[in-house]
Amino acid sequence: MNTTANTPTRPDVPARALAVFLALCFLSMLFAALAGNFGNPRQNAQRTPEQTAAMPAGMENNIGMLMQRAAREPDNLNLLMELTEALVAAQSWDAAETFAKRGVTLNTQDHRPLYLLGVILHNKGQHKEAAEAFERAIAIESTAPLHYSLGVLLTYFLQDPQHGLEHFTIALNAPDADEELKQAIRRELNKRSSPAQTEKAAPAPQAAPGGQPPLSRETAQKITELEKAALRNPRDAAAWTNLGNLYFDAGMKKEAISAYERSLQLAPDDPNVLTDMGIMHRDTGNFARAIECFRKASTLNPRHENALFNQGVVFYYDLGQKEEAERAWRRLLEINPGARAPDGQPVSEMIKHLH
Repeated sequence: MNTTANTPTRPDVPARALAVFLALCFLSMLFAALAGNFGNPRQNAQRTPEQTAAMPAGMENNIGMLMQRAAREPDNLNLLMELTEALVAAQSWDAAETFAKRGVTLNTQDHRPLYLLGVILHNKGQHKEAAEAFERAIAIESTAPLHYSLGVLLTYFLQDPQHGLEHFTIALNAPDADEELKQAIRRELNKRSSPAQTEKAAPAPQAAPGGQPPLSRETAQKITELEKAALRNPRDAAAWTNLGNLYFDAGMKKEAISAYERSLQLAPDDPNVLTDMGIMHRDTGNFARAIECFRKASTLNPRHENALFNQGVVFYYDLGQKEEAERAWRRLLEINPGARAPDGQPVSEMIKHLH
């Protein structure tokens, strides 16, 4: 394992109005979708004018007054956000989108217009565009509701549960996540927890983490910092590799795999990342994928000792294929005749025990 492994803050003024709106409007809308009709999610995500109830007179008057004020104060971003929220509450999606986009152009360093734009685009059925708006907002300010909302979109509307899981995890560990949101996130994570792996027939001489102990405060803080760094620079392969390595060390196997996958999308020929990802796949019981990673790593670098050693481990201890294990380990001995397992046992002795 090659280990290299900004605290999110609450939105500013008008933070309370935005938080209340998101809690009551957006999250409740997503909870309803989750609980009710994900068999056909687009049915919930888009409403036609015929499906929308008539706007109450008081709400209509309020919107009218806000529009008049916005005309007099076109550069007042807080006022623009208040108007956009009112239009969203009235389900006037097109008008809300217009004002949200104006807010985005008015201040490119404020995440609130992008957050509202994501809500609006989701309700209009434009889920990919909504996710992009949330990602842009996160790049400005990482908050638990933003990561949770993006996780829902990725999981249920964009068929990308792996990256959805990544954002659920970030949201759960974010300092601004309140207990209600944490409960919702835990329900999502519980849906995705795989059954416990059965005991191995024989212990493998490998130090890959087998469980996930409680994280220390220092590790949790470091993870938060690296998550923010990776999301701030999503095209930086090294940032995703560092995050994956820290997940690896913390025993967070699924999260490590997700981070390594993002790294490999940007730099696909890194044998070290492939080997570490293979170890994580092995530790989750996905032995075929682990072998695939190790083989690709040793193809890219025929002298990669760790890839060859772990390939033999999976073939012997997990798949019971002694001949394949011996083939991998003999290739390792050709490179390094004195190769040893992490526990100090010579690989040459391990080969003898195969017979």
